[in-house]
Amino acid sequence: MPNHTEKNSKAFYFESYGVQVRVECEDHEIFEDARDRAREALAGNFRLVDPVETPHSYRLSREDRTYLLQKDDRAFRHGESKELFLKYFDSAVRITVAEYAVDRLFLHAGVVGWKGRAILIPGTSFSGKTSLVHEFVRRGAEYYSDEYAVFDEEGLVHPFARKIAMRSRPGGNEVIEMTYMTPEELGGTTAVGPVPVGFILLTQFHEGSQWQPEKVTHGKGVFEMLSHTIPIRYKPEFSLQVLKKVTANAIILKSFRPDAAEFSEMFLEIVDNKVF
Repeated sequence: MPNHTEKNSKAFYFESYGVQVRVECEDHEIFEDARDRAREALAGNFRLVDPVETPHSYRLSREDRTYLLQKDDRAFRHGESKELFLKYFDSAVRITVAEYAVDRLFLHAGVVGWKGRAILIPGTSFSGKTSLVHEFVRRGAEYYSDEYAVFDEEGLVHPFARKIAMRSRPGGNEVIEMTYMTPEELGGTTAVGPVPVGFILLTQFHEGSQWQPEKVTHGKGVFEMLSHTIPIRYKPEFSLQVLKKVTANAIILKSFRPDAAEFSEMFLEIVDNKVF
Protein backbone atom coordinates (compact mmCIF):
# COMPACT_ATOMS: atom_id res chain seq x y z
CA MET A 1 0.00 0.00 0.00
CA PRO A 2 1.51 3.34 -0.99
CA ASN A 3 2.07 5.81 1.81
CA HIS A 4 3.77 9.15 1.94
CA THR A 5 4.27 11.68 4.68
CA GLU A 6 3.23 15.29 4.26
CA LYS A 7 2.63 17.26 7.43
CA ASN A 8 2.26 13.92 9.24
CA SER A 9 -0.55 12.81 6.92
CA LYS A 10 -1.00 9.48 5.15
CA ALA A 11 -2.41 8.86 1.69
CA PHE A 12 -3.67 6.02 -0.46
CA TYR A 13 -4.48 5.94 -4.16
CA PHE A 14 -7.09 3.78 -5.81
CA GLU A 15 -8.64 3.13 -9.19
CA SER A 16 -12.24 2.22 -9.95
CA TYR A 17 -13.83 1.99 -13.41
CA GLY A 18 -10.76 3.73 -14.83
CA VAL A 19 -11.00 6.67 -12.40
CA GLN A 20 -7.96 7.26 -10.20
CA VAL A 21 -8.42 8.99 -6.85
CA ARG A 22 -6.05 10.19 -4.12
CA VAL A 23 -7.22 10.16 -0.50
CA GLU A 24 -5.12 11.93 2.14
CA CYS A 25 -5.88 11.51 5.83
CA GLU A 26 -4.48 13.91 8.40
CA ASP A 27 -6.28 12.04 11.16
CA HIS A 28 -4.55 8.67 11.33
CA GLU A 29 -7.48 7.15 13.22
CA ILE A 30 -9.67 7.33 10.12
CA PHE A 31 -7.09 6.20 7.56
CA GLU A 32 -8.01 2.51 7.61
CA ASP A 33 -11.71 3.35 7.92
CA ALA A 34 -11.54 5.60 4.86
CA ARG A 35 -9.83 2.93 2.78
CA ASP A 36 -12.37 0.30 3.81
CA ARG A 37 -15.26 2.68 3.11
CA ALA A 38 -13.95 3.49 -0.37
CA ARG A 39 -13.81 -0.23 -1.16
CA GLU A 40 -17.35 -0.80 0.15
CA ALA A 41 -18.67 2.32 -1.59
CA LEU A 42 -17.68 0.89 -4.95
CA ALA A 43 -19.03 -2.61 -4.39
CA GLY A 44 -15.53 -4.08 -4.55
CA ASN A 45 -14.71 -2.47 -7.92
CA PHE A 46 -11.62 -1.01 -6.31
CA ARG A 47 -7.88 -1.56 -6.42
CA LEU A 48 -5.05 0.23 -4.69
CA VAL A 49 -2.49 1.75 -7.07
CA ASP A 50 0.87 3.46 -6.81
CA PRO A 51 0.87 7.26 -6.37
CA VAL A 52 -0.35 9.00 -9.51
CA GLU A 53 -1.16 12.51 -10.68
CA THR A 54 -4.93 12.79 -10.62
CA PRO A 55 -7.49 15.63 -10.65
CA HIS A 56 -9.61 13.69 -8.15
CA SER A 57 -8.52 13.99 -4.53
CA TYR A 58 -9.95 13.97 -1.03
CA ARG A 59 -8.41 15.23 2.17
CA LEU A 60 -9.88 14.04 5.46
CA SER A 61 -9.01 15.84 8.67
CA ARG A 62 -10.33 16.94 12.04
CA GLU A 63 -10.24 20.28 13.86
CA ASP A 64 -10.97 19.87 17.54
CA ARG A 65 -13.97 17.50 17.33
CA THR A 66 -15.25 18.55 13.91
CA TYR A 67 -14.50 16.33 10.91
CA LEU A 68 -13.53 18.08 7.68
CA LEU A 69 -13.57 16.82 4.10
CA GLN A 70 -11.85 18.62 1.25
CA LYS A 71 -12.76 17.55 -2.30
CA ASP A 72 -10.18 18.88 -4.75
CA ASP A 73 -10.19 22.59 -3.81
CA ARG A 74 -13.52 22.70 -1.92
CA ALA A 75 -13.81 22.13 1.83
CA PHE A 76 -16.84 20.86 3.76
CA ARG A 77 -17.45 20.64 7.51
CA HIS A 78 -19.35 17.58 8.60
CA GLY A 79 -19.99 17.65 12.33
CA GLU A 80 -18.67 15.57 15.19
CA SER A 81 -19.98 12.14 14.22
CA LYS A 82 -17.31 9.93 12.71
CA GLU A 83 -19.91 7.53 11.29
CA LEU A 84 -21.89 10.27 9.53
CA PHE A 85 -18.63 11.74 8.22
CA LEU A 86 -17.60 8.40 6.74
CA LYS A 87 -21.06 7.99 5.17
CA TYR A 88 -20.62 11.38 3.53
CA PHE A 89 -17.19 10.34 2.25
CA ASP A 90 -18.66 7.05 1.01
CA SER A 91 -21.29 8.94 -1.02
CA ALA A 92 -18.81 11.49 -2.36
CA VAL A 93 -16.46 8.76 -3.62
CA ARG A 94 -19.28 7.01 -5.48
CA ILE A 95 -20.35 10.23 -7.17
CA THR A 96 -16.80 11.01 -8.33
CA VAL A 97 -16.39 7.57 -9.89
CA ALA A 98 -19.90 7.62 -11.37
CA GLU A 99 -19.31 11.00 -13.03
CA TYR A 100 -15.95 10.15 -14.61
CA ALA A 101 -16.06 6.37 -15.16
CA VAL A 102 -14.30 5.26 -18.35
CA ASP A 103 -16.50 3.29 -20.80
CA ARG A 104 -19.29 2.94 -18.24
CA LEU A 105 -22.51 4.87 -17.71
CA PHE A 106 -23.91 5.24 -14.18
CA LEU A 107 -27.62 5.85 -13.70
CA HIS A 108 -29.51 6.41 -10.44
CA ALA A 109 -31.67 3.28 -10.53
CA GLY A 110 -32.51 0.01 -8.89
CA VAL A 111 -31.91 -3.09 -11.01
CA VAL A 112 -32.88 -6.75 -10.78
CA GLY A 113 -32.58 -9.59 -13.24
CA TRP A 114 -35.48 -11.83 -14.22
CA LYS A 115 -34.99 -14.77 -16.60
CA GLY A 116 -32.12 -13.27 -18.55
CA ARG A 117 -33.31 -9.66 -18.73
CA ALA A 118 -33.03 -6.71 -16.39
CA ILE A 119 -35.86 -4.77 -14.82
CA LEU A 120 -34.63 -1.19 -14.47
CA ILE A 121 -36.20 1.24 -11.98
CA PRO A 122 -34.78 4.77 -12.42
CA GLY A 123 -35.38 7.09 -9.50
CA THR A 124 -33.98 9.50 -6.96
CA SER A 125 -33.54 8.79 -3.26
CA PHE A 126 -36.84 8.25 -1.41
CA SER A 127 -38.65 7.39 -4.67
CA GLY A 128 -39.21 3.81 -3.48
CA LYS A 129 -36.82 2.02 -5.84
CA THR A 130 -34.97 0.23 -3.01
CA SER A 131 -38.22 -1.10 -1.53
CA LEU A 132 -39.16 -2.43 -4.95
CA VAL A 133 -35.75 -4.05 -5.47
CA HIS A 134 -36.06 -5.62 -2.00
CA GLU A 135 -39.42 -7.20 -2.87
CA PHE A 136 -38.32 -8.39 -6.32
CA VAL A 137 -35.29 -10.11 -4.78
CA ARG A 138 -37.49 -11.76 -2.13
CA ARG A 139 -39.49 -13.25 -5.01
CA GLY A 140 -36.47 -14.74 -6.75
CA ALA A 141 -35.11 -11.94 -8.93
CA GLU A 142 -31.32 -11.61 -9.20
CA TYR A 143 -29.91 -8.59 -7.41
CA TYR A 144 -27.91 -6.09 -9.47
CA SER A 145 -28.15 -2.83 -7.52
CA ASP A 146 -30.43 -0.72 -5.34
CA GLU A 147 -28.70 2.55 -6.19
CA TYR A 148 -26.74 2.67 -9.45
CA ALA A 149 -27.28 0.88 -12.73
CA VAL A 150 -23.90 0.49 -14.43
CA PHE A 151 -24.01 0.10 -18.23
CA ASP A 152 -21.28 -0.76 -20.70
CA GLU A 153 -20.98 0.78 -24.17
CA GLU A 154 -23.40 -1.79 -25.61
CA GLY A 155 -26.14 -0.92 -23.13
CA LEU A 156 -25.79 -4.09 -21.02
CA VAL A 157 -26.22 -3.62 -17.27
CA HIS A 158 -23.58 -4.98 -14.88
CA PRO A 159 -23.87 -5.82 -11.16
CA PHE A 160 -23.12 -3.07 -8.65
CA ALA A 161 -24.07 -5.18 -5.69
CA ARG A 162 -23.64 -3.22 -2.49
CA LYS A 163 -25.75 -4.45 0.40
CA ILE A 164 -29.42 -3.49 0.05
CA ALA A 165 -30.05 -0.44 2.24
CA MET A 166 -33.50 -0.25 3.82
CA ARG A 167 -34.71 2.89 5.60
CA SER A 168 -37.02 2.80 8.59
CA ARG A 169 -38.40 5.16 11.24
CA PRO A 170 -38.75 3.09 14.43
CA GLY A 171 -41.77 4.12 16.44
CA GLY A 172 -42.73 6.67 13.80
CA ASN A 173 -40.06 9.12 14.91
CA GLU A 174 -38.15 11.52 12.67
CA VAL A 175 -34.85 9.64 12.85
CA ILE A 176 -34.15 7.42 9.85
CA GLU A 177 -32.36 4.16 10.62
CA MET A 178 -30.61 2.12 7.94
CA THR A 179 -30.57 -1.66 7.78
CA TYR A 180 -28.18 -3.34 5.33
CA MET A 181 -28.91 -6.81 3.99
CA THR A 182 -27.40 -9.12 1.41
CA PRO A 183 -29.68 -10.66 -1.25
CA GLU A 184 -28.96 -14.06 0.28
CA GLU A 185 -30.38 -12.88 3.62
CA LEU A 186 -33.60 -12.13 1.73
CA GLY A 187 -33.60 -15.58 0.16
CA GLY A 188 -32.36 -14.25 -3.17
CA THR A 189 -29.16 -14.29 -5.23
CA THR A 190 -26.60 -11.80 -6.50
CA ALA A 191 -26.21 -11.44 -10.26
CA VAL A 192 -22.84 -12.40 -11.74
CA GLY A 193 -22.88 -11.05 -15.30
CA PRO A 194 -24.29 -8.42 -17.65
CA VAL A 195 -27.74 -8.65 -19.22
CA PRO A 196 -29.83 -6.51 -21.59
CA VAL A 197 -32.64 -4.41 -20.16
CA GLY A 198 -36.08 -5.92 -20.75
CA PHE A 199 -38.27 -3.51 -18.79
CA ILE A 200 -37.89 0.08 -17.63
CA LEU A 201 -40.34 1.07 -14.91
CA LEU A 202 -40.92 4.82 -14.55
CA THR A 203 -42.84 4.51 -11.33
CA GLN A 204 -43.29 5.74 -7.78
CA PHE A 205 -45.41 4.55 -4.89
CA HIS A 206 -48.60 6.55 -4.40
CA GLU A 207 -51.04 5.67 -1.61
CA GLY A 208 -54.21 4.11 -3.00
CA SER A 209 -53.02 4.08 -6.61
CA GLN A 210 -53.52 1.30 -9.14
CA TRP A 211 -50.98 0.13 -11.69
CA GLN A 212 -52.29 1.60 -14.95
CA PRO A 213 -49.20 1.80 -17.15
CA GLU A 214 -48.71 3.98 -20.17
CA LYS A 215 -46.37 2.45 -22.74
CA VAL A 216 -43.64 5.02 -23.35
CA THR A 217 -41.70 5.49 -26.60
CA HIS A 218 -37.96 4.88 -26.62
CA GLY A 219 -37.27 8.57 -27.26
CA LYS A 220 -39.39 9.65 -24.32
CA GLY A 221 -37.83 6.93 -22.20
CA VAL A 222 -34.35 8.33 -22.87
CA PHE A 223 -35.60 11.82 -22.00
CA GLU A 224 -37.15 10.58 -18.74
CA MET A 225 -33.84 9.00 -17.70
CA LEU A 226 -31.61 12.00 -18.41
CA SER A 227 -32.18 13.52 -14.96
CA HIS A 228 -30.96 10.26 -13.38
CA THR A 229 -27.85 9.98 -15.59
CA ILE A 230 -24.82 10.84 -13.45
CA PRO A 231 -22.24 11.87 -16.12
CA ILE A 232 -24.64 13.75 -18.42
CA ARG A 233 -22.88 17.10 -17.79
CA TYR A 234 -19.41 15.70 -18.49
CA LYS A 235 -20.13 13.14 -21.21
CA PRO A 236 -23.43 14.07 -22.87
CA GLU A 237 -22.74 12.40 -26.23
CA PHE A 238 -21.57 9.14 -24.67
CA SER A 239 -24.50 9.17 -22.23
CA LEU A 240 -27.07 9.56 -25.00
CA GLN A 241 -25.47 6.85 -27.14
CA VAL A 242 -25.60 4.34 -24.28
CA LEU A 243 -29.14 5.29 -23.20
CA LYS A 244 -30.37 4.69 -26.75
CA LYS A 245 -28.90 1.18 -26.64
CA VAL A 246 -30.35 0.57 -23.16
CA THR A 247 -33.86 1.42 -24.36
CA ALA A 248 -33.63 -0.10 -27.85
CA ASN A 249 -35.25 -3.44 -26.98
CA ALA A 250 -36.87 -2.53 -23.68
CA ILE A 251 -40.54 -2.15 -22.82
CA ILE A 252 -40.90 1.18 -21.02
CA LEU A 253 -43.86 1.63 -18.70
CA LYS A 254 -44.95 4.67 -16.70
CA SER A 255 -47.49 4.72 -13.88
CA PHE A 256 -47.91 5.22 -10.15
CA ARG A 257 -47.97 1.90 -8.31
CA PRO A 258 -49.33 0.31 -5.13
CA ASP A 259 -47.01 -0.85 -2.34
CA ALA A 260 -43.86 -2.71 -3.32
CA ALA A 261 -44.91 -6.15 -2.04
CA GLU A 262 -48.20 -6.13 -3.95
CA PHE A 263 -46.71 -4.62 -7.09
CA SER A 264 -43.65 -6.88 -7.35
CA GLU A 265 -45.71 -10.05 -7.20
CA MET A 266 -48.19 -8.71 -9.75
CA PHE A 267 -45.53 -7.44 -12.13
CA LEU A 268 -43.47 -10.63 -12.23
CA GLU A 269 -46.65 -12.56 -12.99
CA ILE A 270 -47.39 -10.11 -15.83
CA VAL A 271 -43.88 -10.62 -17.23
CA ASP A 272 -44.13 -14.41 -17.00
CA ASN A 273 -47.49 -14.37 -18.78
CA LYS A 274 -46.03 -12.13 -21.51
CA VAL A 275 -48.87 -9.63 -21.25
CA PHE A 276 -46.75 -6.92 -22.90
